[in-house]
Amino acid sequence: MLRRPTMANRAFANPDDLITTVRQRLRRLQYRPDVLDGCYTGTGLRPAPP
Repeated sequence: MLRRPTMANRAFANPDDLITTVRQRLRRLQYRPDVLDGCYTGTGLRPAPP
């Protein structure tokens, strides 16, 4: 999710802008358990059972 063009091609004005953007994207990931499970699977780890 963080690799979308809006993040990849963005020049941040200052560190606070970067921090704000990263926090917003991480909040979005909280509602996408399929993406997080895919990250675990890609590394060979198993996600914790619900």
